Amino acid sequence: MTATRTGAIRVDLAPHRNSAAFLAAGAPPGDGFDGFGRAFPAEQLGDLAAELGLPPDHGHGTPDNIACEGQILHLAAPLRATALRVVGAGSGGTVSEILTLEHEDITTPVRVRLSDFLSRGPAFEDTCFAHSSFLYDVGGRPEPGAEPRLWQAESMLSPPARCARITLPVNPDMHIMGLWLLPARPERTEQP
Repeated sequence: MTATRTGAIRVDLAPHRNSAAFLAAGAPPGDGFDGFGRAFPAEQLGDLAAELGLPPDHGHGTPDNIACEGQILHLAAPLRATALRVVGAGSGGTVSEILTLEHEDITTPVRVRLSDFLSRGPAFEDTCFAHSSFLYDVGGRPEPGAEPRLWQAESMLSPPARCARITLPVNPDMHIMGLWLLPARPERTEQP
């Protein structure tokens, strides 16, 4: 499944990444997805890593996602959006939080619900974005039977919302790997 639609704009998460959820084979284990060392195998992400805009050395301890702590994501240019799409997952359970789109003094709250990274099926309307056949455990050993997933959630904005920045919630159990905005078509102007 793909996160992007034609014309969708990926928000740059790089300045705010603060968690390493992926582990590459043979790399020293770290805090992992849940803070206790359990990690999604980087090698099982494949080409989806590029779609998410992950750093080339993801899986080797480099932060690759945002554990939400109220970060403010600034867009390169303001836009009018019709949808917000998020790829991520909860750790320690499902997550349902408000992300706030902001433009000047106007705010638009957007609810985002993501299933837990170890859920076998979606808890909400989210869909599976990536699925691994095993999990790295706290010691960096492959653990068959546990199959982590990344989930994709989309929130439609009706009417479209203007956005120059996005404020994330304060919930470090909500992990965001990718975030896109689908811009609205340009508004028509009346011709005399």
